[in-house]
Amino acid sequence: MKKILLLFGFITFASLLTEAQVSGNERVGEKIKSLEIGYLTKQLQITPDEAEKFWPLFNQYKKESRGIMLDNSLTDRLEIDQKLLDIRKKYRKSFATILGNDRAQEVYDSEDRFKTLVQKEMNRRLRARQERKNK
Repeated sequence: MKKILLLFGFITFASLLTEAQVSGNERVGEKIKSLEIGYLTKQLQITPDEAEKFWPLFNQYKKESRGIMLDNSLTDRLEIDQKLLDIRKKYRKSFATILGNDRAQEVYDSEDRFKTLVQKEMNRRLRARQERKNK
């Protein structure tokens, strides 16, 4: 049952993400952010006390990471990857003070798994949309 709920969450997230990309709707972006929070909270088993400290820090981490990805002056993929790695290293230490070392590493593993699952679902939906168009 938990797997079904998790899969439903991914599908919902992917559809909202696709809608947000198409419409640019800020409200949809907020829904996506809420789903990400729920996913990571569950995966990392974040307690309410930890959440008060973790989420502002995680939001700052995401903001810095997005800044690197949107920096038009960075064109070398390896340089971008290195800067993102540096940010992860910096925040892992801070996450560890809140969650402990094991769960601090799990932050990135969970984030990566989530992105992969969402990307797969988006690709599946785009292929299905293309197939419908081509009929």
